[in-house]
Amino acid sequence: MKKILPVILLVSFGADAGFDEKVAASFAAKYHVCAKRLDNNSMPLRALKLRAKSKEITRNKIGDGYLVHFDKEKKRAWKLSLNKCKKLADKL
Repeated sequence: MKKILPVILLVSFGADAGFDEKVAASFAAKYHVCAKRLDNNSMPLRALKLRAKSKEITRNKIGDGYLVHFDKEKKRAWKLSLNKCKKLADKL
């Protein structure tokens, strides 16, 4: 029993994101990266909308698992085309 308790505690405090955190991190990363890309291409109003939405999602879902998944999704989001970024901004 003395050996099992520390293992249970370590597992319960692991940095594993739930489904809702993964989805939120995916959208926040896309918005964050697209905001940077649109800002570099002289579209500051669209970038501002995306940056605000990304920060809002991050404030609501902050956690260890969320941050890990957010970093992974940011790397994938750089592959989005500029057209898709424009469409994301226009949908908001």
